[in-house]
Amino acid sequence: MTNPLPRRQRGITLIEALLAALVLAIGALALLRVQPELRRHAEFARERGSALRLAQQEIEDLRGFTTRAGFDAIAERAFTVEPDGLGSPRYALVRRVDAAAWAGAKVVDVSVAWNDAQGEPQQVRLATLVAAQEPALGALALLSR
Repeated sequence: MTNPLPRRQRGITLIEALLAALVLAIGALALLRVQPELRRHAEFARERGSALRLAQQEIEDLRGFTTRAGFDAIAERAFTVEPDGLGSPRYALVRRVDAAAWAGAKVVDVSVAWNDAQGEPQQVRLATLVAAQEPALGALALLSR
């Protein structure tokens, strides 16, 4: 006796095609539900990055003094910043200075506050120590070693 040749599959069945379409639709719906959450997280990261850049810029500006008078002028300050661009929040920057904590230096604390897209208050805070030594003299001290 001879065995008949097995029937070859000629394509996918209707049930397999419907099942694949159902799985694809469920995956697309899941992605659509996650998209707004991902957008909120991206917006929050952008706002936080902008606030951090503002605080870093403020600290770098303080370190850019060239004379002793420039160091003595470092004092407390508060102001608001409205970055260019639609939908950007208003940032409130506050600089606190403590000159008594260290001899020959000032402790500077810069905080940036804003309300995020959901209206929740957020804050970024950086602290540093600014020495009274003029930057040009510091470079000369390194060269003389």
